[in-house]
Amino acid sequence: MTAYGRQGDDYVLLPGEIEQFHRDGYVTQRGVLSEEELAAIEPEFERFIRGEVPGMGRDFCDMSGPYGRKFEDFALVNAVLPRRYRPEIEGNIYEKRAASISRQLIGETATLDYDQFLAKRPAKPDAVFTWHQDLGYWPTGTPEPLTATCSLALDDADSENGCLRVVPGSHRKGLRPHRPLLGQDRDKSHILSVELTDADAVVELPLQRGDITVHDEMIIHGSGGNSSPDRWRRTYIAAFRTKACVDFERAIGFTHSHNDTINWETHLGALTAAN
Repeated sequence: MTAYGRQGDDYVLLPGEIEQFHRDGYVTQRGVLSEEELAAIEPEFERFIRGEVPGMGRDFCDMSGPYGRKFEDFALVNAVLPRRYRPEIEGNIYEKRAASISRQLIGETATLDYDQFLAKRPAKPDAVFTWHQDLGYWPTGTPEPLTATCSLALDDADSENGCLRVVPGSHRKGLRPHRPLLGQDRDKSHILSVELTDADAVVELPLQRGDITVHDEMIIHGSGGNSSPDRWRRTYIAAFRTKACVDFERAIGFTHSHNDTINWETHLGALTAAN
């Protein structure tokens, strides 16, 4: 008999869960990390969220507002590529289990493309992650763009503190036009957004601490602000793409860093820089 769930460094999916990911564009997994495993990775996460890691530039910002916002005013604390700045993070149990899940969903060449720490501060109704499709942020022309973005809940997540919301099946309907949140100048903000239609059926994905969601590169998703007076919503993201895709990205200088210079063809004509 095949065992499912946590199996050492692996996490084995049920066949129906794999089917759901491809049909709906997302899947939820329960208890991917134990309480002991979560406690082991939290200190490094907190180091970033407290703003204690130097030299990050725009990779440390407020993902709900402009780059120039002061740290004490951040609503949605965003630390991109933490393993670049603290290599000690590499190879932790979450990375290993997320890699196992990703191989089952997008194939054996699944390669860690980027990681990210996000934290919605309590009593921050403006800690909104706008509706978007991840592919809207990324270069055109990538081979095999399949993506498994694993998002680990370090806190219970629900409507009050701004859990993830998705539009199931939207990944099969193409890429919608994205617009920069603050006009056409992305020197002011990294944020892009799409408009929902009346036909878009939104589903909330509440999680308990230790659960994850996994979504693909094309599903429309976002999250609301944190209206809780005292609860954080902390999320650890590990996104996997095919090796061919990651190799292509790096060859053109794309690393997912907010400090990258845009010199590749993007999905937004306004962001195409002349060589």
